[in-house]
Amino acid sequence: MPIEVKEETLNSIFEYRFEAPEDLSRPHVFTLPAWFQTWWKVFGEDYEPCPYSVWQNGQMIGIAPLMRRGPTARLIGNPEVCDYLDFITVPGREKEFLQALFPALQKRGFKQLELNAQRPDAAVFCWLSGAEADSDYPGRIYFSREDQSYELALPDSWESYLAGLSKKQRHEVRRKLRRLEKENTGYRYRIIAGNRAVQEFLPRFFDLVQYNPDKVEFFTDKTKYFFRCLVDNMAGSGLARFGLLEIDGRAAAAVFYFDYRGRIHLYNSGYDTNYRSLSVGLLSKVLLLKNGIEQSRQVFDFLKGQEIYKGRLGGTAVPIYRVKVEIDP
Repeated sequence: MPIEVKEETLNSIFEYRFEAPEDLSRPHVFTLPAWFQTWWKVFGEDYEPCPYSVWQNGQMIGIAPLMRRGPTARLIGNPEVCDYLDFITVPGREKEFLQALFPALQKRGFKQLELNAQRPDAAVFCWLSGAEADSDYPGRIYFSREDQSYELALPDSWESYLAGLSKKQRHEVRRKLRRLEKENTGYRYRIIAGNRAVQEFLPRFFDLVQYNPDKVEFFTDKTKYFFRCLVDNMAGSGLARFGLLEIDGRAAAAVFYFDYRGRIHLYNSGYDTNYRSLSVGLLSKVLLLKNGIEQSRQVFDFLKGQEIYKGRLGGTAVPIYRVKVEIDP
């Protein structure tokens, strides 16, 4: 059956949230329409939208949420706030999807496709796994290591998780939790979910972030606005949440995360440095991980960044790549 490529608009790809087939894979929150919509609202002023969809026999097999600047096409988003970027395809149809897409890009005058924040399981790598051997690619292809993330397959119990850590790290986690329990009988860890509750806590989260000098540069007014828009668009559906560690009724540390299809995405965090001696920054993540196990989540995704604690808590490194395709005329 012939494959058809359609030019889309931002509104139409946002609407595919409701119309796209169930087997169209959205592997992480960064490929959801609400995420595209939020990113574009805050950061999209320097780009022209140029999304496409690919169909066969009346069935959608993929969406290319692309934007352009000059002759270069990129996926909507940027690696500073989008840990992973990808095309949205029916699993197993990546090669057909990209083979159809490249001629459409060439026809529109694109010279290159730049893809940041690509996981090893991204659509472009599914296509590359056999494309070069078949001489079935549009031009020169370059890729380089861009960053690294960590993820952990969650076991069915907290004790099984602890047993999977090294002896030293298992001891450290238990020791830190015991110290928190011993020195602060008033500590509590809770999940903040629901649109109103998440919106009300967001200013307090910004306050916690300000305690951490390494994050002040990242949390500009524009980034804060992006977070507010994310909460507006994603908290109501239960995707955007906070994990809050309180000591004697005060917010000591919090994590901002997304709960999506059995996968916890640990997006950002902050803590009150007055409680640093109690390791509240680390424990806010440990307790979120424990909550994820109790709620039968399958994966804990620490997301990008090479912080040492991620490996110590059991995360396995996942390389993140930048891919550049020069499209032959």
